[in-house]
Amino acid sequence: MEYRCLVRHVAFFGLTLIVASLPALSAGAPADAKDAGAPVADAGSADAAARRIPPDPPAMSERFQWVYDMRWDRGDPYLLGVHKVDMGAPHTTPRVMGRFAIELYEGPTLIERVRFDFPMLGAPEVTDAGFKTPPQFEPKLRTRIGVFFPATKRGTKLELWDRASDKRWPLPWPPKEGPVTPGNPDGRSNSAEAR
Repeated sequence: MEYRCLVRHVAFFGLTLIVASLPALSAGAPADAKDAGAPVADAGSADAAARRIPPDPPAMSERFQWVYDMRWDRGDPYLLGVHKVDMGAPHTTPRVMGRFAIELYEGPTLIERVRFDFPMLGAPEVTDAGFKTPPQFEPKLRTRIGVFFPATKRGTKLELWDRASDKRWPLPWPPKEGPVTPGNPDGRSNSAEAR
């Protein structure tokens, strides 16, 4: 008996909450808002244009792929080298989520984006400076990854983008195979010297 009464009360209050929230949900964001959780900016402002991130372009399919040998070293990304790999057949660029992206532009137009994450680099750690604060992992992290990128003849500019800090670094395009040396005269090093 008590169980049925409890179920009725829970169902009644749950239904009441849903009905009460319907007007608030329908009156909230305009019908054309794509993300109701994000603030809607004025489409004509310069800030709105600067914050606009183009969607991933259609994936390229290339037989040959460049492998960008990237290192994360104590808070900074570095390009160590580039080499070409024959996949044997055309290989479509996978679409995944990641904090970092290598983006290829042809003039102002984004033509390819490869997202990735450095191994063991997670979400930024939040500390409260209290007695039971967990140890910091990220400040001393050194890790490495090889990022496949289609070896296309298109494109004029390649960049590495850290989406968390919104920083960008130029990468060599078209790349030359081999290790990247610090201060290379052809501009094949990123913002920090390769280590």
